[in-house]
Amino acid sequence: MREFKAFFTIEFKALMREPVSLFFMIVLPIIFTIVFGGAFGREVTNYGKDILGIDTIVPTNVVFLLTNVGLMGVPITIIELKDQEVLKRYITYPIKFRTYFIALISVFAFVGLLSTCIFTVISIIVYGARWHMGISETLLFLLLYGAMIVIFDGLGFLIALLVKGSRTANMVTSGLFLSLIFTSGVVMPVESLPVAVQKIAYIFPMYHCIQIAQYLWISRVNLNEIADNIIYISAITIVFFVLLGRLKVKWD
Repeated sequence: MREFKAFFTIEFKALMREPVSLFFMIVLPIIFTIVFGGAFGREVTNYGKDILGIDTIVPTNVVFLLTNVGLMGVPITIIELKDQEVLKRYITYPIKFRTYFIALISVFAFVGLLSTCIFTVISIIVYGARWHMGISETLLFLLLYGAMIVIFDGLGFLIALLVKGSRTANMVTSGLFLSLIFTSGVVMPVESLPVAVQKIAYIFPMYHCIQIAQYLWISRVNLNEIADNIIYISAITIVFFVLLGRLKVKWD
């Protein structure tokens, strides 16, 4: 526990000194809220008169944030530390490598949760978003939040292990992130995409996360409509959890 606290403190201070990372983790979701909230936030949706556009934007922004953190934050941080041979030095310490990586992911999760609270409050105060979830939906949303951390941070972790060099990693993560954005329904409805692209969208986890998050947030959970999404997210979370637990880290 002492090692975890030490690494958590180190990585948190390092993140606070990275204005670019803070921009993408805190400022960008706020910009997302302002742009889409100002354009569609007060429009009544097809879910009912009490469900405004902002009520579907907030859960989408949550998924966008965690995807951004997992694909643009975690792998770049790890690869930069590998290039600087910091991770190689850690192997000489009497610690388990998982302690460091759990601390790193915890830092990103903490800042991500802080960012979530900020843009959610803005959405409620400025654009009239409402907390529609009951106790059960809130617990399921928190469970989904944790699953998304495992999925997207785990995906970023795998990229860091498989890709050598920060430049290549930037290209891979940026390409994958943009692919997820354009096939998840964030930019345009998935139904308006070509059939071939829709099939690709159903393979990516971001689409399924948005579907579940939106239905939970507006308290319109219909298992007939999101059962496949739930099964997919549950399965891929278990796969990543098991896979990350068995992977061996190359420190150099």
